[in-house]
Amino acid sequence: MKKLSFSQSQFVGSALSHETLPQLRTPHGNPLPEIVIVGKSNVGKSSLINHLLKRKDLARVSATPGKTQTLNFFKVDDELALVDLPGYGYAKATEDLKNQWASAIDHYLKNRPTLKLILFLVDCRREPSAEDCAFAKWVSHHQIPILIIFTKADKLSENERRLNALNCLEVFNTFFYKNPVRFLHYSTKDARSRAELIDNINTILTKPSSQVQA
Repeated sequence: MKKLSFSQSQFVGSALSHETLPQLRTPHGNPLPEIVIVGKSNVGKSSLINHLLKRKDLARVSATPGKTQTLNFFKVDDELALVDLPGYGYAKATEDLKNQWASAIDHYLKNRPTLKLILFLVDCRREPSAEDCAFAKWVSHHQIPILIIFTKADKLSENERRLNALNCLEVFNTFFYKNPVRFLHYSTKDARSRAELIDNINTILTKPSSQVQA
């Protein structure tokens, strides 16, 4: 696929069951490759999506965790779909809703042939949670390409970011020890973060599948 500029984007739909997952295609009718954004509630998924897509209100941003309650699909440059999953670890969600989320997310991640990359968001100020580790283990088992993004990077000094990242990666590499994963720091207050993320996405998506490591 050609390199993406992330210059055009639009919200195309939501789903909360595998029966309602949209099948997105290019103007020529080809299935769109998809990248999915995963992370704990309040990790900054919506803020990152809006910053990456240069749209202030495309994804809902709230100080209250758990606002994303469906799988939300965005089309980028008519060449890519960006999928925002509900954040995990949100204690106030009802058990029925949590079960709906779990079922829809599990089915999507296991059965979506167009899924090409997972953007795994982790708050740079926090140690990996039990949910973070469980998800990393799952991704490693299923060999899906992953890019770890340490969010809210502006909250720490450069030295603090480096030390925290090393500690987190030490934990995650117990799952990804065969193929150490890519990672970057992200701040919505720094345009360089956006450029670096787009560059990483293009690098991963344009590699032959045999060269992409999870």
